[in-house]
Amino acid sequence: MTIAPLRSAAVASVTVEPEWPSWLAARLPSGWRADEWDPVQALFTADPSNPTTSVFVCSVASCATHVASNGSRCDACKKARYLLGNPADFDTTHTPDPSRRRPNTSPNRAMPGVSQFSLADVSPAVRQELLYGLQQRDDAGISLVPQRVRRIVAGLPSGLGSLLDLDASFSSSLPAAASGVLNGVLLHVRRARVEFEGADPTSGDVWECALIGLTAGRGRRYAAVHGDIDFRPVRQRWLRELVKEYGRTARPNVMDLRQTVYAATIASSALAGRPHGDEPGLLAMADMNAVVDMFRITKRPEDGHDYSTSHRRALLRHWRTFLEYARQAGMMDHVPGGFAVNLRFHSIAAVEVTEDDLGRAIPEHVIAQLDAHLDLLGTSTGYASGGWSAADFARMYQVVYAVLRDTGRRPGEITSLRRDCLERVDGKPTLIYDNHKRRRHGRRLPISESTAQLIETWQKELEALPAVPACAQWLFPSPGQRNRPRRGHLNTSQFCNRIFRNWIDELIPGLVDDRLDEDGAPLAYDRTQVVPYGFRHAYAQRHADAGTRPDVLRELMDHRSLDVTMSYYKVSLSRKQEAVRTIAALAVDRHGADRGFGDPLAYEVESVGVPYGGCTEPSNVKAGGGHCRIRFQCAGCDFYRPDPSYLPALEQQVADLRADKEAALAMEAADWVVRNLDDQIRAYSKSADEMRRKLDALPAEERAAVESASRELRRARSAAAFIPLQALTTRSSE
Repeated sequence: MTIAPLRSAAVASVTVEPEWPSWLAARLPSGWRADEWDPVQALFTADPSNPTTSVFVCSVASCATHVASNGSRCDACKKARYLLGNPADFDTTHTPDPSRRRPNTSPNRAMPGVSQFSLADVSPAVRQELLYGLQQRDDAGISLVPQRVRRIVAGLPSGLGSLLDLDASFSSSLPAAASGVLNGVLLHVRRARVEFEGADPTSGDVWECALIGLTAGRGRRYAAVHGDIDFRPVRQRWLRELVKEYGRTARPNVMDLRQTVYAATIASSALAGRPHGDEPGLLAMADMNAVVDMFRITKRPEDGHDYSTSHRRALLRHWRTFLEYARQAGMMDHVPGGFAVNLRFHSIAAVEVTEDDLGRAIPEHVIAQLDAHLDLLGTSTGYASGGWSAADFARMYQVVYAVLRDTGRRPGEITSLRRDCLERVDGKPTLIYDNHKRRRHGRRLPISESTAQLIETWQKELEALPAVPACAQWLFPSPGQRNRPRRGHLNTSQFCNRIFRNWIDELIPGLVDDRLDEDGAPLAYDRTQVVPYGFRHAYAQRHADAGTRPDVLRELMDHRSLDVTMSYYKVSLSRKQEAVRTIAALAVDRHGADRGFGDPLAYEVESVGVPYGGCTEPSNVKAGGGHCRIRFQCAGCDFYRPDPSYLPALEQQVADLRADKEAALAMEAADWVVRNLDDQIRAYSKSADEMRRKLDALPAEERAAVESASRELRRARSAAAFIPLQALTTRSSE
């Protein structure tokens, strides 16, 4: 977690009352770090055996100098290694000169050792402020790094009366790590100062998040430290005070409170146009009707674009939650009961999500480019912790990506996999995961052997790495944060928003689309469209395109509703029309003669899709493809109109017919049965050969467009309700 920097105008100057240092001292626990802190000499001496203190020994074998992070070198050894040309065996062969190193401890308070810091020369107020802030960081589980505290103390202005008198320039002049410690200490000191003065940080119309103590968001245990919450856009004083009181008493997290304030702002704009908007005692149901109507039409203030329906519903839900709490808490006794959200009348209907609305499936050609740069994932940071090197963490992130790509699970379902997530049933690998979204745990997913081997390899690598007790049950242990112990599994937002996003935006040199510009060069692919959740959509779309039955895909995706699954079988109208325009002119009859359709409308209206091509027989078209007089022996019908989009189906039909012929011969079936199969094999093979000939004769760019359009039409037909292939009979009616 990063800490907001100092605000130069937050506290211009603080008069240090004599009671202030005493007040802080009274809040320090007795015996705080008794083995390390000497209150008489005001000297801190780190104990390397204390797990809450970040003190380690330099990684050079013969150097005993303490360092701040495990596996790192002291400054003197870093410089010596650089001067020697960074030899690979430096850590094992170098012999340092002790006279050129600062001792780890020193009895001289004016020149403390590497693992010490002294507060003897600062004012009593500054001393107590630093100790209070460090103790609060202890409670938050943040390790104490004495080198960073010593760097802060060394730079403090002479005669400083309080840390709150520092301006932003001092923090920015420190190294980043020391600046972060100072800002963290100041955060706690500012909160303590507000409490000492008896001030209420929630009294005004603008609340500073760092002072009000609300958690940052759902699932986050730490208090928010960034930004403000501004209630001023809520125009009506009574409503503004009501929302503020909700924030004080209900104490939602900052993200939810901001959404509630914005929902109240929308309601406020609606009430501003009502005759009694400023008189809560005269409000009625008609006023609530106007408020809900405003939620239905509100737009994004930054660009005027429409909000999605789901976002409007979420805002209305925040408004309803706020009103229900205020009513039950007695905060709205002066407001008539008619001014309430009635779910029967005050709702925003959900709309069906189309593929264009989803728009998040990562194309296969883009996934191939990501795979080609997989070695760069996780290399943007040199972070190491708990005996794990930066390369170990990068390897873990690469495995997360591969499992995410291959299984189609949600990111949180992958990062929370347990070490025993893999089992084999009848020799076939199965992934065990938890569906957190629907609270269905212990779900099972068949996976490929290659994915299973990847997981098994990582499990072996994990066993060889230093164990982290609080992370032992997870396949992807948390890397933790600097100065914080590692706990639990890899955080989803850390992987998605930092590691993955940095890989996509910064490390991969280029992503190209399959479309070409006017000069024939590939267009750049929009990197913002590449998000981890897109692999789930790509997984589902891959199965839909391959003809996986919807009920099977629903089980694979762990959807409750088949309607959600069917969205992957739909192709947007514009894309389908474009595909039809490309394919319609390439249709032929059963003899191979050109029988292209003049326009996309004719293709749609005058023919119907059947398993092996289009059909133009009027009664069958009228019946939607379900009324074939010759039982779908299409290759012998003059109404048969195959096009390149049916080529895979034709090839599969020929293969199936050949298998049927072999079975008929083995069964010593009648000659006419074998002849019928032979005739169909020749006819379908002729149609398939004609399709291939047409494709081979096209220029490369046009052929690519036809193949792309063919895939789109096959995807559209896979969701259609024509008779499935496996239900057809190909026997003659004789």
